[in-house]
Parts: sequence; C-alpha cells; structure tokens
Amino acid sequence: MMYQQGCSAGGTILRLAKDLAENNKGARVLVVCSEINLLCYQVPSETEIDVLIGQALFSDGASAVIVGSDPIKTVERPLFELVFATQNLLPDSGHTIIGNLN
Repeated sequence: MMYQQGCSAGGTILRLAKDLAENNKGARVLVVCSEINLLCYQVPSETEIDVLIGQALFSDGASAVIVGSDPIKTVERPLFELVFATQNLLPDSGHTIIGNLN
C-alpha cells in the first residue's frame, strides 16, 4: 500500500507491478490507484487564493489494471505492453511541490 504519493504513485506502482510480474512466473498483479483531492480542500482566503489552483486542476478519481508477463494465449489478450519504467529525483527539487494542510 502506498499513501499520499500524488501523481508519481501511478508510475511507481506500475514499475513495481512490472517487476513483480516478471520475476514471479505466472504472477498477475492487481494495481488500484485512487486520488482523493477532496480531503485536501481548503477554503480560500484573501491572502491564500492559490489554494484553488489544485482544486481547479485536479479531482477525485480511480483506476485499476492487471499487470502480468508471459500471457496465457488461450485465455488472456493483452492490450498494452509496459516496456520501460523509471523514476528520477532531481537535485534540490524538494521545495517544488509543497502541501500545507490547516
């Protein structure tokens, strides 16, 4: 389970699911992601109107996918292939995204 990862969670969990499926013969990994921005809603004030930006751009949502490797051709019909997944942290970027809950 991963919590409060925001946009980066989707890529991270797909990378982990791909690794699990490729390294465990016959494994199928159920990936479920949800984003509940309503929990972070803040009433704007005259000095902090920027809190509306996140509410205007993002919303609540969910998705699910089953990740596997070596499909059983008689019963499985893959739609997509995850070829490569990576994650990079940029130096001195910790201040880029900040969330303040009051």
